[in-house]
Parts: sequence; C-alpha cells; structure tokens
Amino acid sequence: MAAATAQPTFHRSRLVIALALLAALMAQDTTALSPRARAMLPQFPPPRGVDVSVVTRFSTDTAWIGEQVELVTATWFRRELRDRLRRLPSLRAPSLSGLWSVQSQSIPVVVAARVVDGAIYDLFISHQTLFPLGAGRIVAPPATLSFSVPASSSYFAPENRRAVSSRPVTLMVRGIPASMTGALDGGPTARAMQLTWSTPSEGLRVGVPTLVELVLTGEGNVTLWPAPGVAWPPGVRVYPERTDERPTATAGRLGGEKRFRYTVVADSAGVVTLPPVRYAYFDPSAVRVQVMTAGAVGLPVLAGPAAPSRDALAVQGGMAVPVATRIIDQAWWLIILLALLPLLGLAWRPRRPQPVAVHHPADPEVELRRLLKTPVEAGPERVAGALRRRGVRRDDAEAVGGWLGGLIRRRYGIVPEAETIPVPGVLPKVMELLRRMFVVVLLFPLAVGAQGESAVTRYRAGDFAGAMREFEALARQVPQSGEAWRNVGAARAMSGDDVGAAAAWLRAFALVPRDPILREAWRQETLVPADVRALAPTVPASRDELLLLALVAWIVAMWAVRGRHRNAAVAAGALLLGCLAVVLLRFGQGMPGRALIRPGAQLRVSPHPSAPVLGDIAAWSLATLQRGGTGWWLIEAPDGRRGWIGDASLAAIDPVAR
Repeated sequence: MAAATAQPTFHRSRLVIALALLAALMAQDTTALSPRARAMLPQFPPPRGVDVSVVTRFSTDTAWIGEQVELVTATWFRRELRDRLRRLPSLRAPSLSGLWSVQSQSIPVVVAARVVDGAIYDLFISHQTLFPLGAGRIVAPPATLSFSVPASSSYFAPENRRAVSSRPVTLMVRGIPASMTGALDGGPTARAMQLTWSTPSEGLRVGVPTLVELVLTGEGNVTLWPAPGVAWPPGVRVYPERTDERPTATAGRLGGEKRFRYTVVADSAGVVTLPPVRYAYFDPSAVRVQVMTAGAVGLPVLAGPAAPSRDALAVQGGMAVPVATRIIDQAWWLIILLALLPLLGLAWRPRRPQPVAVHHPADPEVELRRLLKTPVEAGPERVAGALRRRGVRRDDAEAVGGWLGGLIRRRYGIVPEAETIPVPGVLPKVMELLRRMFVVVLLFPLAVGAQGESAVTRYRAGDFAGAMREFEALARQVPQSGEAWRNVGAARAMSGDDVGAAAAWLRAFALVPRDPILREAWRQETLVPADVRALAPTVPASRDELLLLALVAWIVAMWAVRGRHRNAAVAAGALLLGCLAVVLLRFGQGMPGRALIRPGAQLRVSPHPSAPVLGDIAAWSLATLQRGGTGWWLIEAPDGRRGWIGDASLAAIDPVAR
C-alpha cells in the first residue's frame, strides 16, 4: 500500500518539475541565438553521471572557402550545483585563426532545461558565425569552463577551483576548384546574388555632379564582396565615393546589400549609356560559378545650369599641420625640459652613442598596412585611397591596390597557393615615401603636400559638394591641419553653407591665422555677421606659436636675470606675461566647445527627431556644446536654453569629444 501511494506522488512531482521548467524556458530571452545555431541543439544531448559538460561543434564537417559556418559551444550545468556558486562561471570560447568572424554570441544564453535522473540541467549556448579564408584543415581548440565550488555552505568556506574542457573539433575547408578560378575572376563566395544600376530618374546635367550606384545583393559575407569592374563610356568624369554596406540575416544566414557609389559628371549634352557590368561569384550550393550582369542603362544629359554669379574661392591641396602645433603635440616633454633648465641649472653632457637597431625586412603587406595604419580587413580600394591621400600618384596607388587584390584572392583560395603574386615595381618607392612621411611626422616636420589633389580637382571642376565631402574627410583625418579646414570652408561656401564655412574658417584661424588665402576668403564672405567676425583672432599668432614664444621669453628672461641685464629681463618678462595672457584667454574661449547654428535649427527635449520641440534657434547663433550622442548634441543656446540638436543643424568651431 505504501509503494502504491509513493508511485503517484513521484509522478506528480515529476509533473510539477516539468511545468516549472516550461515556465522558466518561456521566460528566457533566446532571440540573440542564431536560428542556425538553434537548429543544432539536438546535437547536444544532456549528460549522465556528471555535473557539468562542455561540447563544441561546427555546423558542418566540410565547407567551401567563404561559406558561412557556425561554431557552437554547449554547456550543460546541473542547476543544484550552479545555485551553490558564489560567482558566475567563465567560459573561454575557442580562439581560431584563418577564419573571418562576423557575428558572435560571446555571453552564453540559457536555451533549454532537462531532467536527468531526477536532477535539473540547464543548457547554455554560445556561438560564433565564421567564414573560412583559406583551404585546409582548421582545428578549433577546446573551450574551457572555469568555476569555483564552495567547500561547504558557510560563507567563509574556501572554494575549490574546477575547469571542464571540450574536445577539439575539426573543419575541412575546400578550395575553389582550379577549373573554376579563371571564370570566377576574383569573385566572392555567395548565394542568390543580384546586381543592378540605381540612377536618378531625371537623368544628368552637363557639369553637374550626379550620384549613380551599383547595388549588389545576396547571401554571404558582404564585407568581402569586391567592387565590380566598370568600363565607363567616354565623355564623363567618374569619382568613386564611399561604399555603403547594409548587412541582413535571413533564418540565420548572413547577407545583405552593398552599394558601390560613383559621382558622374557629364561633359556634353546628349545620352550617356552606363555600360553592362559582369559579376561572377562561386555558389557553394550548386558548386559552380554563377555570372550575373547589370544591364546597360541610358541616361539623358540635359544642358547644365547657368554659371554661378560668385567667383570660386581659392583652394590649395595639402594637409600641412603647423610646425608649432607639431612641436607642442609631439615634443611637449622637450618643452618642459627647456622650461626647467634655467631653474635647475642643468648642463649638457656628451652622450654615448646609442646602438643602431638592425632592421630585418618584414612582410611587404604587413609593412605597408603598418605605415598606412589600415586594418588587415581593409580592402584594396581603401588602401589605394589611403595612398592617394598621402600624395602617391594614381597609377602607383592602383598598382599597389591590384597587388593587394591578388594577395587577397590567393588567401581566400581563388588563386592557387602555388601561384605567386609578383610584387609591383612601384612598391619599394611607395614604401620609402611612406617611411619618410612616418619619420617626418614623429619629428614634427614641414607640410606634407599633395594630400587633397583629388578634392582640389573636383573643386576646380565645379563639383563643390563632392569636394566638400573629400575635404571634410581629410580634415577629420588630420584635424590639426589649418589648410584642410580652410579648404573645407571654401567648399562649404561654394555649396551654399555659409554658416558651416564660417565655422571651418574660424577653426582654421586658430591654427594658421596668417594664411593669406584664408584671410582673403574671410574678407570675401560678406554674409558673416559682425558678432561672428569678431570671433576671429586679432593677434596674428596661433596658441601654439604663443606658447613657444613664451618659452623663448622665459629662457631669455632667466638668462637676463642671471647676467644682471635689467632692461632685457623686463622686456622678456613683459613678453612672457603677454603671451601667457593671450594663451589663457583663447584656451578659456574654446574650452566649453563652441558651434554656430545653421538655419532652421530646433531645440528638442531628447535626442530623437520625434521628441517635443523646445523652440527655434536663430541662425548664426553661437552655442555651447555640452555633450554628444549618436547624431545629436546637447547644447546651451545664447539665451540660456538647453536642449538637443541634430549634427546637421550646427557647425562646430572647437574640437570637442562626444
């Protein structure tokens, strides 16, 4: 009778436990888990006879180069043991090389719970989405779970460290068949790709820059999709623009859209036919090379608008940083030492010659990326653009970009490993130029010219909007270049943004106040209000130049005091105090962060376009930047009001970190 009574009680307890597990799982947030990783859950059955188990698996045993693969680490943890832990366990996922990691769930999530022999086990999952970059055998090292178990229920009881590791797993990566590499022509590994032209419905106008796009969509690693080759027709000037990527995921399979943008300027009226563009890719599902073509598109070219009434402002290429600014930034320690020498009475002593380090030749690609400061994932187009911005000729930059493209194709298995990629003859010359620039930057050199050649060309051709984008990119790259901000101001003024032009010129004045081109542009801009013109410095010296002049005055004053030259000491002391006073005044003016307000700006309660409006702000108002968010700034208006404003509604004068 007792046994008969215990049996229903046992089943009822099992039912209660099952209902509790169901409620717990319904409350879990498993939306972060990829559907492809979730489909692998049946491959991880709960353990028996152990408290903790760790298992790692690839979503497939074999894959093609560039094909998406999931690496899932599953941890079964007995709940009774986990509840006893004082600290959360730590999981070290496998660290792999030779694969491109696009997406990962680094923090394990609970996705299931099971009852095994009367004990509850929770399943924790972490996963990585990977793309193999080369053919061969890839071994994922063990994943390790570390945790500490208290020796007893007492709070002061010691803890016993434990670690559980998974077994290593292997992925075999197959290279693209040699019979297909010729037809592939450097294309990516992807699925269901489409390529189309995106053009303006109104066509083109003579001399007016117009944006056209090649839109590439499909499934795969969007970042690794190379740019298609386009044979542009005669009679147009083409300027490549920034590439836009929009990754998406469908049922856990990554893909998306990549837009290759070009600014096209037609030279004469008529019809311009955008050529058909061929694009090949390897489809791992069909194990064949698929070729798609964007059809030719004819665009009418209408007569251009009348020439603008105002003359174009002068611009010059270059991104020179003033010598004084370089000294202050790079050799501040030397300035402090020189300032202390008169007080400490230090004497120069001969120094022993330092041993010269022997330079061992490095990998050309690694050395090139180190000098350019570009990441390893930067494509050939980005590297070629970085070379152009550093003054390298277009032909040399394109040759280096083509060489990098060959290396990437071989690394991804599109070119056989045995085939060597010859180093272009211009590479040593380019590397030597970059090394000289690198050393010169460390030693606060003179100006580096020819940085904005492409932007200047577009500006002089009348493409003021395109030149403005390039000048702004150069100014962001070297924010201490007065010439860069001067050119930004000229391009903004010719594009109709007078407020932005004034802000850029005021920033340039702080760096190169005696620049003749800058002063002439400032004089010609008659729309700037008088209160904004008053912000330009009256003393024709930058803050860094005044600091160096104050240092010289300090050294001369101390020398004069020691030599009992009273008049010289008084004159040097007065110069020192005057320089320091101007420096402190300018530092105080720019400390809060100032910005000019563009027309149509509105203050909002919060950083969102749908947030309530606090009121309008008059154009040309001088606002103070408080703090920044993504695309928004919290500002204080001249009348004391505080609120949020979009980036496009203001033009910053002083550099302020968000």
